[in-house]
Amino acid sequence: MILQDFLNELSKTFFKNDILSIDIGYTNIKIIHSRKKSRDLLRVINFGIGNTPAGCIKNGIISDLDGIAENLKKIIDMHGMNEKNVKIVISAGSNIVSKIIFVSGGNNRNIEENIRKELEMQMPVDISNHKLFYRITGTEVHDGTVKYRVLVTIVPNTTIDNYIRLTRHLNLRTLSVDIPFSSVARFFARGVKVRDMNAIGWNNVSLEIGKTTTAVVDLGSETTNLSILNNGMLEFNRVILTGGYHIDTRLSKRLGLDPGMAERYKILYGFTSRGKNEDRIGRLVTLCLKEEVGEILANIKRSIEFYCNRCGGKKVERMVFVGGGSGLKGLREFAEEVTGIPAYTLDTLDLENVEFDEGLDMGKLRYLVSALGVAM
Repeated sequence: MILQDFLNELSKTFFKNDILSIDIGYTNIKIIHSRKKSRDLLRVINFGIGNTPAGCIKNGIISDLDGIAENLKKIIDMHGMNEKNVKIVISAGSNIVSKIIFVSGGNNRNIEENIRKELEMQMPVDISNHKLFYRITGTEVHDGTVKYRVLVTIVPNTTIDNYIRLTRHLNLRTLSVDIPFSSVARFFARGVKVRDMNAIGWNNVSLEIGKTTTAVVDLGSETTNLSILNNGMLEFNRVILTGGYHIDTRLSKRLGLDPGMAERYKILYGFTSRGKNEDRIGRLVTLCLKEEVGEILANIKRSIEFYCNRCGGKKVERMVFVGGGSGLKGLREFAEEVTGIPAYTLDTLDLENVEFDEGLDMGKLRYLVSALGVAM
């Protein structure tokens, strides 16, 4: 029995597949220590969230590597994370460009060459200086010729190199660098279900997120990222260059307060202050939020219509909100009112693809979706 226990511990030591996954946002750095238990199950052993130093990242581009590295190391040390293998998510911004294009077929190598040629004709950039992330989403007939419909995202090599330099600076081993849309798709691909359909009131929608067409909206601090998934696969994405930071700034001007205080009022009231008996600040916060978030939701609605009408996409059956902004009171109801699409947040879903060790704060889950997805 003692020998068996020793062999079990030895197996855990030498065959465990623990990694750190890192998501660096404009406001927060998120790090997860996880272990893959099976193809469909990820164990979260620990995680940490810390501040991104002001001015160190802007529009998805790292401008102060030392500043981010210092805070990253603090979070790792504070939470006792000793793993060296890392997967990292690129922060979204205008440096990430996505398009749907149509190319001729062939083997994988020919398809990638055709994608590069098509992009060179359509975009005023040197494609050789960019990393391509692409997925074939279907086929269409153009002038009697069958062509592949391809969702392609390009990222400057210099952007990816900076993330790799960051991990090397901390003596970490980079296993992969991914875009946020792919990470989100992996998170929702399987094992995520609506918890209580009767309570939600949308009984005609399938329980399984990964078996329908779903728009995932990541309400971040600097950007809002839209990912449309069909049967768990990414088919469309868009970066909207407005996020929580911009809303806080505009709200602070309306209220005559500093952005930090405006953010606290935003969290306190959300979209829920309506009646005449509510105090003046509450009514003003809700009014401003409806204007600012309403504009974001209108952009999302137009993007979904473009996906359906111009990209051969299926009808979007639901929206799921993640990210820090998804915690706003009344967001789900307001989003349904603006878009006419059933809306959900993570607290209305059951996650069968992730298990958290005891004592971890599940209230932070909405911040962790990209970091969880890249680990899967």
